[in-house]
Amino acid sequence: MSRSRKHGIFAVSGDVVVMPNKKVERKDCVEVNAVLDTVFNQMRIAGNRPRTIDSYAYIFKQFVEVCHIENIEDINIDKLYHYLDVQSATKLIRLKSIKVVLSKFYNNGWIKDRFWSNIHIKIDKEVKKGTRESDIDKLDKLSIVLLDTERGRG
Repeated sequence: MSRSRKHGIFAVSGDVVVMPNKKVERKDCVEVNAVLDTVFNQMRIAGNRPRTIDSYAYIFKQFVEVCHIENIEDINIDKLYHYLDVQSATKLIRLKSIKVVLSKFYNNGWIKDRFWSNIHIKIDKEVKKGTRESDIDKLDKLSIVLLDTERGRG
């Protein structure tokens, strides 16, 4: 018998044993990418325009990528706010698009709570200049001329 300390059930050869790095899959989780095609097909059947569906797909896939979302269960209000932390011009359209897709998830039973329904964003809208008095007078004169022309007085 060898007097080595490496014997018996604890003996290990000099080779390195590499354990496979396997993700633990939760059986109750639904992968986002696995159901997006289903959602977009439902939209097509419901009559949504292709351009609208493409826009929803682009924004939602960007949301999934930016927030590192793999499963539907990973989607939460914090990740939604993180994604919306952009220029105010795009916040509203992003929120509307994500709400549409999340509502489809809810309707299909993949999400239990409509946490997104309480999110409201106010954005600064550009206030247009009012019409000047002189412009209104010009329109009045033009409309009188057009009416006279139609009546054969012109």
